[in-house]
Amino acid sequence: MSITAIQAVSPRSIHRYAAGAPAARQRPEADGRGNISLLRSSDTTLKFERNQTIYSEGERALFSYRVVSGAVRLCKIFSDGRRQISDFCLAGDFFGFASPDDYTLTAEAVNDTILVRYSSGQIDCLGQTSPDLRDQLMALLYRGLSDARNHLFMLGRQTVKERVSSFLLMMLERQGCAGRTGDRLDLPMGRQDIADYLGLTIETVCRALSDLKRAGVISAPSKRAIIVKNAGLLRAMALGEA
Repeated sequence: MSITAIQAVSPRSIHRYAAGAPAARQRPEADGRGNISLLRSSDTTLKFERNQTIYSEGERALFSYRVVSGAVRLCKIFSDGRRQISDFCLAGDFFGFASPDDYTLTAEAVNDTILVRYSSGQIDCLGQTSPDLRDQLMALLYRGLSDARNHLFMLGRQTVKERVSSFLLMMLERQGCAGRTGDRLDLPMGRQDIADYLGLTIETVCRALSDLKRAGVISAPSKRAIIVKNAGLLRAMALGEA
């Protein structure tokens, strides 16, 4: 698996979401032992506007980041203008720390976003001196590899209906919802971003969402809001069972 696949660390597992089991969210501050305070001594808070570039592929990987608010997309931009989004980073997610010498993806703000920036050298040094922090960072890397494998499965094997259904369940879980009927999902990204993550066209994504609405699986009170009307059927569609 390429190192590009683990630049974003945001725990996800398509099959577990579809089955309704929550994925563990692992972050360096999650264990309550205060290890994140080791990083706070060297952090810097930054604000980015919608679509502003945080770093570009090929730049020196001097910093790592944590999302405070807003959302970030990590993507590969090809010479002909095509774009493949590798991941979305939401509040609490770390990204950039798994890069080797240079960033291998481009990071952009999806909307108005606040980030905390850390020196990559500082993280490396602290990881060597703090076994607890090192173990937590390694757990994030392993989770990122699992996420990347599931994304490849989604792109290579799932149908359009399965991809879109899995994506909605994934985003529900990441926003702290259990994926039940009546849950509301507020998407930070637009349809084009979703299409570029799922390897589809924007027209295909819009048709798939319309099909889910007609089937009574979801409703969409606004452009970025989704309400789950039939959670069981949504999970079945994600698993290819409906």
